[in-house]
Amino acid sequence: MRMMRLVVTGFALAGMLAAAAPAGAQAGSQQVTFTRDVAPILQRSCENCHRPGGGAPMSLVTYEDVRPWARAIRSRTEAREMPPWFVDKNIGIQAFKDDPSLSDAEIATIAAWADGGARRGDPADMPPPREWPAGDQWSIGEPDLVVSSPLMTVEAVAPDWFGMINPPVPTGLTTDRWVKAVEIREVLFDEDGLELGSTSEAAGGKSDATRADLNLYVVHHAVIMALVNNGEQEEHPNRSPDPDAGVGSPDGSFGIIHELGQNATVFPDYVGVKLPAESVLAFTNMHLHSIGTKVRARVDAAFKLHPEGYEPKYLQVTATQAGGYEMELDIPAGESNILRDGFYRLTRPAIMMTFEPHLHSSGTRMCLEALYPNNARQMLNCADYNHNWVRVYVYEDEAAPLLPAGTVLHMLAWFDNSPSNSRVSDPRNWKGWGNRSIDDMFFHLPRMVYLTEEQFEAEVAARGGAQPFATAQDQQ
Repeated sequence: MRMMRLVVTGFALAGMLAAAAPAGAQAGSQQVTFTRDVAPILQRSCENCHRPGGGAPMSLVTYEDVRPWARAIRSRTEAREMPPWFVDKNIGIQAFKDDPSLSDAEIATIAAWADGGARRGDPADMPPPREWPAGDQWSIGEPDLVVSSPLMTVEAVAPDWFGMINPPVPTGLTTDRWVKAVEIREVLFDEDGLELGSTSEAAGGKSDATRADLNLYVVHHAVIMALVNNGEQEEHPNRSPDPDAGVGSPDGSFGIIHELGQNATVFPDYVGVKLPAESVLAFTNMHLHSIGTKVRARVDAAFKLHPEGYEPKYLQVTATQAGGYEMELDIPAGESNILRDGFYRLTRPAIMMTFEPHLHSSGTRMCLEALYPNNARQMLNCADYNHNWVRVYVYEDEAAPLLPAGTVLHMLAWFDNSPSNSRVSDPRNWKGWGNRSIDDMFFHLPRMVYLTEEQFEAEVAARGGAQPFATAQDQQ
């Protein structure tokens, strides 16, 4: 009987593997090829970075580009290290915008291709090449406005620098304008003021560094806010009363935390993010990092604007949710799998539009759980964390969590301060809260829309009424 169970299990395993493999590989009559099976996957999920001028260490556009890296691609995709999308696919909400992650079937296709000799296939099967912006173009298209920070000098070898870059820069707008999209870009110059072709060139042409590697980019993060010189803020029904609402004024004025590796931000049409008339962009909190070569740097903020006359339904702010830790964070030396958790209470109903863990170099994972006023619990999402690849996970509009007033957000984070974590500079040291990457942090930084009770009820009704926070009376 034991032998029979082993045989049955073996057949079942073989069936599962066959189901995961591409159809051609199952039949054995059609080999997996680059042109027909692999190229479409790379175009959708990899070429954004792995292309000429894309910033990644190698291009993955043509067969000649990809063939030498076949086994490395197999390894990195099977480990889900590439593309860099770290949301746990078995926990919580899975509906995100611009999700480049691979399905199990796509990973199996790549593995079958690499193991089968990495064949080219019929050139006629190759999909048309994707058109990408040139190196000096913006992914959001031609911007309506570009505002550049003052130049910053970064020494070749120096401690990380934190602070405000002065003076603030006028936007030049004479009327209030609402932002449709924003893209932030770092631009480097040599000591003579000559613009460098790429951050890789600035770093001496290192070919083994990744797009968001701290060895290439001098700006780890930039907190950028639109401020009005007279400090006045207009009233609005969605104005947030929370003193710690975070980046962006309560009236919806623009504010963003740009972090290493972050892509362009596109705001939903129903959400208002404002550049006020006569405003300035203040680069209020900059974290600069030496790259081994003395350079000068600036940060460019490119904006796509809604047409004049546009009126948003809601306003947005970026919340700073620290879970009550701040300076009390305690990460022992030499230990791995260290769990810390904290809580953040919402005083108003809200739509949470993004999930964004923010830890530092020893951080490895973060989860966010909603504890609702009716005592229901819902694990919203979990994601691994890599300090070289800070990701903002943007929910699809209909999937963005609706959170009633009184919801408590339970934040859980895991840290690895041991020699097994290559991003930790010295695991012999205890680590606490601090701005340096070698210190630690524990933040959730979502973009939030705060609602009135009437607006919240309308949003619940628009989604069909059934929500985990609903009481039995609500569902009757």
